[in-house]
Amino acid sequence: MCEFLKEILGQFVALATFFAFPAIQYLLLRRFSRNEGNPQLWFLPAYGFRLVIRNLVGKRTYSELKLRSKIRSVVAESSGSSVKTFVEDVLIDREDFFLFPGNDEIIISFRLETSQSGGADFIVTNKLGAEQRRIPLDSFDTLICDYSAYVKYFFDFGIKVAKRVELSSKTLGRIFAEIQKNPVEGSFDLDRIRHVG
Repeated sequence: MCEFLKEILGQFVALATFFAFPAIQYLLLRRFSRNEGNPQLWFLPAYGFRLVIRNLVGKRTYSELKLRSKIRSVVAESSGSSVKTFVEDVLIDREDFFLFPGNDEIIISFRLETSQSGGADFIVTNKLGAEQRRIPLDSFDTLICDYSAYVKYFFDFGIKVAKRVELSSKTLGRIFAEIQKNPVEGSFDLDRIRHVG
């Protein structure tokens, strides 16, 4: 009977070890992956702004990238609705196969310019700064950029990274004032980065 219990205990330990290793590995990778694929907002005087998934100095390959950028306006509560409503306009919705080390992936490119009315315009551009769409900066509340990708680790173990970046129109207006005074290349802080999952 003692031998039987030892065998059962040995089987249980082997089974627990078999399932524990991948579970522990997954939890550790989830923890370390929070620092992977962080977004950054760069200003390049020749082209404008680029919000990127930073991998220029990274060592990981990302695959199955999904990117979406939109502007959101908030409609306040009213007598006919007790809750606020979000009105969204999708600016960019695309996918890419890979992001290799030594490269950044551009989520959205844009410029900020003085409008004819004296306010500011948010201008969606291509990578080289050519205008694609012009939107008054005061016509929306927040620029939202979502992205997800798979990151490969050792033993071909991959984990999904998903993040949401938020920039308010007020912050964009403040950044516009800064670059008007000092139009030099550099990065700017983002209002909020949400780690999803």
